[in-house]
Amino acid sequence: MASIALVAQPQLLIAAESATNVPNSNTHPVAVAPADVALADGGVVTGQVVDTAGQPQANVPVTLHTGDKDIARVRTDKQGNFRVASLKGGVYHVATNGNEGVYRFWSPRTAPPGSQTGLNLVSGRNVYRGQVGGGFFTSMGQWVAEHPIITGAGIAAAIAVPLALDDDDDPPASP
Repeated sequence: MASIALVAQPQLLIAAESATNVPNSNTHPVAVAPADVALADGGVVTGQVVDTAGQPQANVPVTLHTGDKDIARVRTDKQGNFRVASLKGGVYHVATNGNEGVYRFWSPRTAPPGSQTGLNLVSGRNVYRGQVGGGFFTSMGQWVAEHPIITGAGIAAAIAVPLALDDDDDPPASP
């Protein structure tokens, strides 16, 4: 039963461990609002991708999605800068290596005060947003979630091999 639960619902295992590592985990989850970004004239958004040490990252892919539609795929220049034009106001999902976020882009001269004028994205494997448990069950549950066929095959083998080796139902051989 535990094997079935592990294969069928690994995200529950991840969520259970993450909740134990969060201070005041008995409070209701807090929804984080998308960051506001003011588009320049022509619907232009600019940004820079840096690594966790703050060094610009060249030739890194940056993608923009809205809903389930790809809007743009660009690569950074030698200084880690990128530019996307002809965007309209709306909510966009922006992703690069090891970083993704949701942003609310505002048409030129319509953004609320305090909006960002560009994006600064950190690329790297050590960038985390939200709840991250970091424990054994988190990494195991994540692996199971990403490899359900391999996990299922391993469980099937763990059941089938002992059954195949247990052949004492055969009558003894006669001399």
